[in-house]
Amino acid sequence: MWLKRMRPDQVQKAIADDLPLLLPAGCVECHGWHGPLGTDTIVVEELCRAIAERLPVVIAPTIDYGPTGWAVSGPELGTMDMDGNVFYGYVKEVLRSFLLMGWRRIFVIIHHQGMDGPEALAFRKAATELAFELMRQERGLGWWGKTPPEQHGNVWARIRVMPSVLPEAQKICRGDHAAHFETSLMLYLCPEGVDLTKAQAPTFWYAEQHGHARPAREATREDGERFFAVMVDAWINFLRQDATRMV
Repeated sequence: MWLKRMRPDQVQKAIADDLPLLLPAGCVECHGWHGPLGTDTIVVEELCRAIAERLPVVIAPTIDYGPTGWAVSGPELGTMDMDGNVFYGYVKEVLRSFLLMGWRRIFVIIHHQGMDGPEALAFRKAATELAFELMRQERGLGWWGKTPPEQHGNVWARIRVMPSVLPEAQKICRGDHAAHFETSLMLYLCPEGVDLTKAQAPTFWYAEQHGHARPAREATREDGERFFAVMVDAWINFLRQDATRMV
């Protein structure tokens, strides 16, 4: 289910059933001459869509514009940036609204710059601050000192900021930027956005062989389908286990 297409009664039932709320978060950033600017966003949106086909979850509207730090390119190649403090303030209010709505299992899913990048850090800071604010409102000052952790009601699990590629999938899905892994994913998820003829040398260094990454020109739709299936399966396993733990 997509939150923006739901009626209030459907939202209330989903919250009463303790369904996970998945929030895809990405950015607009150059992915070489050969890949779409929205690669990071497309991956998480399609991941959420695939999860929803197998498990009862709700997908929140995507956060499309995120901080990039102009790390890959300037605006002349399509990259956009957002001030980290402005972004943090915005996403904190988005997450606050979800908590006020009643959601208790919110998963922010990111496929951009890892968990230490400015986008993930903004979400993580917002989530942590909201947890502290929530406990102060519910239990007053000194809430941690008054009650042991087992009585805190899973407050730290209400908002979790997580990578698109979970640890279970990382042996097969080894991240890169617009090289073989991401380009293969795009050939499967968004083939109309890829032009492999533009991945031929000379191209950007990150689209060539480097470290563990294979060159983008070797990408295939079949590899993308295989990578994506591994990513989805890892998330399905995680969410099923999480539902059991939260009971």
